[in-house]
Amino acid sequence: WRDAHSDAHKCVLITVATLMGFRPGQLVLDWGSGCGHALSWATALFDVHGLGLDATGAAVAWAQERSLGKFCEADGRRLDWIPDGLFDHAISYGAFYHLSQADQCTTAIQLARKLRIGGRAFIGWNRANIVNAQDWRTCFEVFKDAVDVDIEELEDPLLFPPNNAEANLRFFRYPFYSVFLTRTG
Repeated sequence: WRDAHSDAHKCVLITVATLMGFRPGQLVLDWGSGCGHALSWATALFDVHGLGLDATGAAVAWAQERSLGKFCEADGRRLDWIPDGLFDHAISYGAFYHLSQADQCTTAIQLARKLRIGGRAFIGWNRANIVNAQDWRTCFEVFKDAVDVDIEELEDPLLFPPNNAEANLRFFRYPFYSVFLTRTG
C-alpha cells in the first residue's frame, strides 16, 4: 500500500463488520493485520476484541505499540497453535493474494476451523483471474472432512458503496471480489 488508503480500508471494515454482525465482546481474528488499523476500527466502532496476525515484524511492532487489540508475528499459513472454534469472526483484506493458490486453500481451511460453529470469515480483495470462485468451492469440497462451510462470493463493486471515487478506481472494481465463509460444522 504505497498510498494513503485509510478511508477506503475503514469503509471495508465497517461494511464487512456490519454484514457479518459484529457484536460487543465477540472475538475477531485479523489475518494479515499489518499495522492493526482494521482491529482498531473494529474495537472502537463495534466493541469487539481482536487478535491480529502478520508475517511482517515491523508492522506487528507498530501495531503492538499504537493499535487496539493484540498482535503477533506469525506465519499465517500455520495456524495449528490457535485452538479450533475460538473466534466469532475472521477477517483478511488484501493479504491472501500474497499466497499461492494452494496456500490460499489450505490457509482458508485452517481459518475456517478457528471459527465457532456459525462463525463467519471474510477474505477480501481476491482477484478472479488468479483464484476464482470455483477454485474456492473446489478447495472446500476437497477438504470437506476438515471443516464444513457455506461459501458466498460477492464482487467488490457490489459490496462496497461508490462514495470514494479514487478508491473505487483501485480497490472496488472487477476482477476483485470477496469471499464470505460461515462455519456450519
